[in-house]
Amino acid sequence: MKFLIIQKVKRDVPLERWAKLLPLQFKYFESLEKEKSLDLTYHLIGHQGSMLIVNAESDEKLSRIIGQDPLFFECDRQIYPLAARQAHEKQILELLKQPVELGM
Repeated sequence: MKFLIIQKVKRDVPLERWAKLLPLQFKYFESLEKEKSLDLTYHLIGHQGSMLIVNAESDEKLSRIIGQDPLFFECDRQIYPLAARQAHEKQILELLKQPVELGM
C-alpha cells in the first residue's frame, strides 16, 4: 500500500541539530529508494520539510520506515493512505450501481 507523508521540521529545532541530522536523513531516503520502500521525495519549497510517497505492505513496515528517520523526533507528520485512481473509480462505479434508499 502507498502512503503520502508530509513532514515538516518543528520550528524549535536548533539549527546545529537540524544541520547534523539532515545529511543522515538524505542517506536514509537513499536506502529506502534502493529497497523500493520510497517512490518519491520532494522538498516542500518555503518549508523545512518533505513530501514522501512510501510503499509499506503493513502497519509495522510503515511504523519502521517512519520511526527510523533520523529526523523522527524533530518533525511533525501527516500520513495519508493512497488509492490508485483506477481502484477508486472502480469502487465509486460499484457504489453507483447499488440502489439508493432515501430514509425520511
